[in-house]
Amino acid sequence: MVDWTGWTIEERDGPYPWVVVEIGVYPDDSVLAGQDRKSFRDSFSTLAEAQEAYPKVTTGYREVNTSTAHLPDREMNAWEEQHYWDAKDGASEE
Repeated sequence: MVDWTGWTIEERDGPYPWVVVEIGVYPDDSVLAGQDRKSFRDSFSTLAEAQEAYPKVTTGYREVNTSTAHLPDREMNAWEEQHYWDAKDGASEE
């Protein structure tokens, strides 16, 4: 059974302006772990179509706040990335 409390029908720009989104939390294996996540689930041409397909979902915009402040501010190669995270975790270099 789906818990619809984290879902919303929102209006956006585009050919199918009514979208259904699920608000959740990024999993532990994500660089955004523990932060709010908004996932697209469906889209419709009209609000009526969206409400008919998802009658238990409320209409309205819900902001999610995610931060990337904990991520490096530049692109890294694999070696640089591993050493960056090892240093953050307190691991010693070999």
